[in-house]
Amino acid sequence: MTDRVKLTFWNYNDFSGYKPHMLRDWVECGMTDSISPQFSFRKHSHDDFRAFLDDALALGTNVIIQVDELFLDNALNQGYEEIVKEIYDEFGTHPAVTGAYVGEEPSFESNEHYKTGVRILKKYFSEKHIYINLGSTERTERMLLIKTGQTLDQWCGEMVNDSHADMIGFGCYSQLMANGIGVYEHFDNLRQFSKVGRETGAEIWATMLSSSHDTYRIPTEDDFRWQLNTCVACGCRGVVWFRLYDKLIAGDYHGSPIDEFGEKTVHYQDLARVQKKFNEHYGKIFAKLRYRNTYVIGRSHGGYLFFLPGMNDLVESASSRAAIISFFKDENGDDWIAIVNTLQTESGPVILNFSEKVNKAEKVYRNGEVKNAMFSRNGRSGTISSGEIWLTPGQMELIKLS
Repeated sequence: MTDRVKLTFWNYNDFSGYKPHMLRDWVECGMTDSISPQFSFRKHSHDDFRAFLDDALALGTNVIIQVDELFLDNALNQGYEEIVKEIYDEFGTHPAVTGAYVGEEPSFESNEHYKTGVRILKKYFSEKHIYINLGSTERTERMLLIKTGQTLDQWCGEMVNDSHADMIGFGCYSQLMANGIGVYEHFDNLRQFSKVGRETGAEIWATMLSSSHDTYRIPTEDDFRWQLNTCVACGCRGVVWFRLYDKLIAGDYHGSPIDEFGEKTVHYQDLARVQKKFNEHYGKIFAKLRYRNTYVIGRSHGGYLFFLPGMNDLVESASSRAAIISFFKDENGDDWIAIVNTLQTESGPVILNFSEKVNKAEKVYRNGEVKNAMFSRNGRSGTISSGEIWLTPGQMELIKLS
């Protein structure tokens, strides 16, 4: 279903306030599948919404529609399936539409509306993403254990299997708490949700933070890079930013990429740089790779195992102050690894030692068009087969092994 890693954002704008320049702002920020402004099928102009979708198609970008009447809170109401079909016939077949956002964080005790709604939606939007955020270890798991006795991965797996969903999302912001005290929780979410993805086949989309509030700092360019790359390296197929716009009345929310007057901030430029560079190098190629597992190097993160000698027959050992190493396979059965520096404020080296089974290790860029050899044995057994990579905070290298 996915032809690239999806980049989008929580769109809290009402469609009545939509201006055509906004779509271009999202595209120029590197969004690939923007969630539409909130649209009411019964109240707003269908012609205007169709024109919005036509503009997206002309710009070569995609849209995840956000239509009030599709929300899963309505799924047990009489007539829900009829309105789903009507909305699909009206907008779901548009070539710019790649999915629908339909709600978040269903109740633990009564979630039949979620399971029923997703089954109905998939009946019509069968080739589209049905996006919903299920929660996080930050809140969801603690309440789950109290109310149901289930772990987060058990509950999410049940929700996927019972609803026939092919994707699920989660959100976590603790990685932007002071002094890195929430980094463990960030990786704990990634570990548990990626486990569900492997076991069920569902895609995992992660909501990351782009707007300061509560105890979370304003993200820097390093923070955007760190959040995006750690998610993708840990198996996510989509990243959703919370949020893009500040509002005139919004409590302590501030520092968003677009301010409360509609002006782009320095944080917009930071996010745009990170996303456009990711799209240029990795957006398409990661959609072709099958995630296998992740290990930590140098520092414990989220319950992932430390990468130790003998754990992989291609990479003999790896050393770093703090990094992750993830293993992937492509459709031809070839092996790939992703390395990310998990230090949030410092650059650092990662040293890799490859086994005799590896004849060549190539760093891959431009979605596979450019490959720079780290080493090649040239047919000679015993050739030194190690490499050192220096990475900025959150920087990733993707390496193909052959």
